[in-house]
Amino acid sequence: MVLGELCGQITRALQQMSNVTIIDEKALNDCLNEITRALLQSDVSFALVREMQSNIKKIVNLEELATGHNKRRIIEQAIFTELCKMLDPGKPAFAPKKAKASVVMFVGLKG
Repeated sequence: MVLGELCGQITRALQQMSNVTIIDEKALNDCLNEITRALLQSDVSFALVREMQSNIKKIVNLEELATGHNKRRIIEQAIFTELCKMLDPGKPAFAPKKAKASVVMFVGLKG
């Protein structure tokens, strides 16, 4: 199960980041490297993964964050948002028309 392994690897990367005492640039890079490795092993486009990684680094600028902010929560939210953006094609969703036949093809990870 590719999707199950991907979920497990992303979850482990986030848990490892949560176990770190101080959230700094190294902790963020380690987490992003693990997620990047997991996505590339799951055959996600390199350009898409690279774009996601740079977008997360733009959102999470650790130097400009005030000390009162929860850095773990901000990083997790940025990762979640970027993963959701990856799945959204940016086009309107399929809407079947009434009184017309529609052909729908479902394609899974295993063919």
